[in-house]
Order: sequence, then structure tokens, then C-alpha cells
Amino acid sequence: MKKLMAAIALSVITFAKINAQSVAFKAGYTHSDVLVSPEPANIFTPKETFHAGIAIKDLKLNDKIGFQPEVLYSMQGFKVAGVGNVGIHYLSVPLLVTFPVADGLELQVGPQVSYMVNSRVGVVSDLFSVSYKGLFNDIDAGAVAGVEYKISDNVSLGGRYYLGMTNVNKDFSLGSNSNFSDYFQMKNTGLQAYVSFSFGKK
Repeated sequence: MKKLMAAIALSVITFAKINAQSVAFKAGYTHSDVLVSPEPANIFTPKETFHAGIAIKDLKLNDKIGFQPEVLYSMQGFKVAGVGNVGIHYLSVPLLVTFPVADGLELQVGPQVSYMVNSRVGVVSDLFSVSYKGLFNDIDAGAVAGVEYKISDNVSLGGRYYLGMTNVNKDFSLGSNSNFSDYFQMKNTGLQAYVSFSFGKK
């Protein structure tokens, strides 16, 4: 699955770059959290992380609507009250449709699929942190919505919200015909703010 995700990401970049007007490097802040059902006494709280990657910009579906694929290294995660925190590292591929809404401002919406490359479980603010992938599913899928504002030909600022649609915690057997995920659902969410720098064709 890891090789497949890497191949998909490379194919998206290669195909899109042929017709793109520019490529942008982007990086920024992520306010990461999880939606948990049922919530166990509010012990999960948000975690501040980051994301970085590239976006293929200015692909056109028609005169008004654009298409923007991205490949990002994105850290999700959450804190566990009184214990420590969890960091989940993803290779994420958002596939965004873009709509201009004002001069220099565009709306971006679309699906996102992510492959987990690592996860770390830390105790006492990561003083004792170990790599452990056994808690979470490899694939996370969801939807993205946000806005981006172009402040110059090469620099843009943006913000977006990600809502996971899939349960990320793994199944563990609790007995005959019963699994952990039947009772405990966990979905990634995140608010992102970023700056992007475009280069290439205009």
C-alpha cells in the first residue's frame, strides 16, 4: 500500500505538472484534533503540529473552475490528558477544485486521502517517545474545504479545514464477533494555516 500511494502521488505530480502554470511549495501550521465517539470523559485535546509539501497550481477545468492536486507531509495527532500525546505522520494527497470568489481570493474544496508513514506515542510531552504504528489504520480519507488569497504573483496565504470520514483506530478483537472499533470510533480533523511560494511557468 505504501508503494501504491507513492506511485499515485508521483503520477499526480507528473501528469499535472505538464499542464500546470506553476508549482508551489507550501508549509504551515496545523491545529490537529480527533473526533471520538463515544468521547471518554473529554481526555483527548488538540495538538499543534505542521505540514509541508507541493501544490500543482493553475490547472483549468474551464474558464472559472480550476483543479489543484497536492502532495503533503502532514502531521496529525492529539494529546491525552495527564498521559502524553500521539503523533500520526501522513503522506497526504488532496485533490482540490478551486473557485474564484473575489479578486485574488479562491475557494478550495475536495477529497483527501492519506497514508500513514509513522506514528509516535509520547509520554510526558514526548520526553519518552516511541514509534508505534499498531494503533492506527494505514489509510485515512476525508474532505477538505478552505480559502487561499494571492498577495503577489508568487506568494499566497491560505487556510483550510480537514474532516476525516474514516475510522483511524485499528480493530482489536474483544471476543467472538466483536471488535474494538465497533464501540470506539476515532476520526482525524484539523485546521491549517499556510504560506505558499509559486515558481515555474506563468
